[in-house]
Formats: sequence, structure tokens, C-alpha cells
Amino acid sequence: MKWAKIATLALIVGLLVTGCGRGKKNVGKETPRDIELFEQGLHELNKNRYIVGRLLLNTLITTYPDSAYVPMAKLAIADSFYREGTTEALAQARVEYKDFANFFPTHPLADDALMQVAFVHLRQILAPNRDVTAAKKAEKALLTVLQRYPNTDRKEEIQEWLRKVRNHIAEHDMEIARLQMKRKRLKGARSRLQEVAEEYPEYSKMDETLFRLGKVLFELEEPDEAAKYLARLVRQFPDSPYRQRAANMIEMMGKPVPEAEPVEIAARVERPDPGFFGSIFGPVLGLIANPNMHVPRNGLLLKRDTTTEDLIATAEQYSRPKTVVTPTSSTVVVGPSGPITPGAKAGARGEQKVRVGGAEQSSRQTKMKKTKKTKETKKKHKKKRKKSQAKK
Repeated sequence: MKWAKIATLALIVGLLVTGCGRGKKNVGKETPRDIELFEQGLHELNKNRYIVGRLLLNTLITTYPDSAYVPMAKLAIADSFYREGTTEALAQARVEYKDFANFFPTHPLADDALMQVAFVHLRQILAPNRDVTAAKKAEKALLTVLQRYPNTDRKEEIQEWLRKVRNHIAEHDMEIARLQMKRKRLKGARSRLQEVAEEYPEYSKMDETLFRLGKVLFELEEPDEAAKYLARLVRQFPDSPYRQRAANMIEMMGKPVPEAEPVEIAARVERPDPGFFGSIFGPVLGLIANPNMHVPRNGLLLKRDTTTEDLIATAEQYSRPKTVVTPTSSTVVVGPSGPITPGAKAGARGEQKVRVGGAEQSSRQTKMKKTKKTKETKKKHKKKRKKSQAKK
């Protein structure tokens, strides 16, 4: 049964490859084969026929490796896995997006591809009282985008996602600390609370963190440390419901109560009353996904409610490199695809800026001249060998 299914898919792809383009064809004007495969593949992906679309685009990539449409074909394949959305598909999407960014680091969409890697991890984040591995991977992926593309125009968006992810990780530690305090495991609670207080200063419930940490340290007979964190609460959060209790504890320890110096933190996310059904099904839903993370489900090319024609037009916009001829020395943008040119500098969104014209020449022109000189040298050596043989 499995082999029959594979054979059927191969037959469908064969028919599409050998024959039948989409729409009307212009008489006497043949479409290049790579473009035809590219358009057919995008059409299939846009209709959610992912397997057939990927086969067509992979045929383009392997058969025409030098085609200008290869980068967009790779990106469309990554988008198809991201749109599919299963656990296995998201894992493959992460690999495909990383490959795209590594193969084409100067492409205008390279930073966006790395952002999609972060979105893959964000979609896998569970409720705060569950495992936070996906959240930590998302944080690392977001920082990677900023590290590799510091001038990306998505910097503000990345900073906002970092705040959400770090707030989520801090909430996870707070859940454990609350439970440990309830069970009187004070040393474990202190470790978790200190980590939140020191590493996540923008946590939305920092006032609660500082109060609990001060209380735990006081019970562990460390009054000086307790007073330090309680004073921070009184100073930075004058409107907190924990402020008065913290001030009373400071006075009880014989320490001065500091003046208010409020700081900005992330907006506090109040939990609404889940109700009867929410209290029953909420923990189960938390195992599937985190309801507070509204992550985009669209790819970079493949988006909902986008026609095939618009999809192809968008892809072609990034697939046609521009050629600029300059009589004098100047800086031009080349690409968007291809490896990094020696001496090129990456721009805000990955463009290559190369000095051409004038005293300097493009790397392609230099390579052509070297090849020409090599051929001429070989011809001279060949003539000399023939003359020496004739004399003998």
C-alpha cells in the first residue's frame, strides 16, 4: 500500500514536470524549465498539496542548482513545513529555515528566516507550569537574529518577543518557588526566587518575587539579605499590594524604610477566572500549547488568503538579481542570492555591498581575467613542447 502511494505521487509529479503548465501558454514563446517547475511547485503548495509541491521544488533545486529561483524554492519548502504545523513538520521547518540562512546569509530575507526559527520554538511553548525547554530555545534563537543581523528592521519586534519569553521562563520558576514554599522547602525556593530577581528584572510579578524572597530569607535567619530585597520592593514598587507588608518587616528588623524610586516593568498579566470548565480542562490544554503566546502561523511566502499569482510575483521579486554597470568607482547592491562575495559587507537586511568600477573590479571580472591568462599560458607551454619535439 505504501509503495502504491509513492508510485502514484511520482506519476503525478512526472505528469506535471513533463507536460502541463498552469494556465495559457504563449504560442512560440517557451517558458524556461526552472521557472515552470518553480511556478508549478508554488501553485501546489498554495493549494495545501505539500508533498507534490515539495517534490517539484526539490526537482528544481537538484536539476538546476544555479537557477536564480533556488533560494526562493528552499524558502517555500520551509514555509510548507511551517504551515503544516505538526510536531514533525515544525522540526523540519526549523532545519530548512536554518539551512536557508546559512546558505544565503546575505539574502534580504535571511534575518526573517532566522526569525521563523524562533517562531517554531515559540509555537511549541507550553503553559508556565510545564517544561520550558522550548521557551529557552526560543530565547536563544531570538538572540541569534540580533547577533547576526544587528541592524535588522525587526529589532523592536524581537525585543518584544524576548520580553514575553523571559517573562514566561520567570513565571515557570515562580510556579516552582510557590510550590516549594508551600511544602516548606525554603532553600529550593530561595534558589528559584534569587534567579528570577537577578536574571529577569523586567518580570511582570517582580514585586511578588521580592516579597517572597525576603520572607524566605527571613525564615532562613538571614535578616540582612532579607532586608535588601524587601527594601528593593519598597523602593521600586510603591503601588504594590506587597509594599506595606514589606515595610512592616523592614521596621521589625530595625532597618530604615527607603524612599520610593519606581521602575518600569513588563505589564502584569492578570489571570482571569477560568470558571468551572476552565479549571477542569485548563491543565490539559496547557500540555498542548500556551494560550498566552499568539505566534504567527504564516510563512514568509506562503500566507493565508494569498493567490498563487501574488505568491509567484512576491517570490520572483526576490529571485531576479540586479546588474549595475558603473563607469566610475561606486558602491552597488548585488544579489539577492549566492554566496558572500570576498570583500563584501552585509547590510541591514543582508544585502552585499561591493566596490565596482574605477580602479577596483568586481570579483567576477577578476576571475574571468585570471581564467583567460591561465588559458593563454597553457597555449604557450603547448607550443613550446611541440617545437622541442619537432627539433628532436
